[in-house]
Amino acid sequence: MGQFETIDLNAPGGVRDYAARYGRVLYEQVASVQHKPWDDSLISKIEAERRKIMPQEKHAQREAWRDRRLMALIAHKRAAAKE
Repeated sequence: MGQFETIDLNAPGGVRDYAARYGRVLYEQVASVQHKPWDDSLISKIEAERRKIMPQEKHAQREAWRDRRLMALIAHKRAAAKE
């Protein structure tokens, strides 16, 4: 899972929803490195590429898959810590 799939899955509406929710905060955090926030053109391009890989209709299913994998990782770490 790369950075754009992570972004895509971290908001129910995908990339555009993520940018609307967190774009300003992220921009403020990296303002010294990145000189402008994501504009609508860039968001549209990223979103179009993500939708080629995973249609919006499969977003919730993929999100659930990610959550199951993270829960399995936590369970594995807890079990390994007890050994």
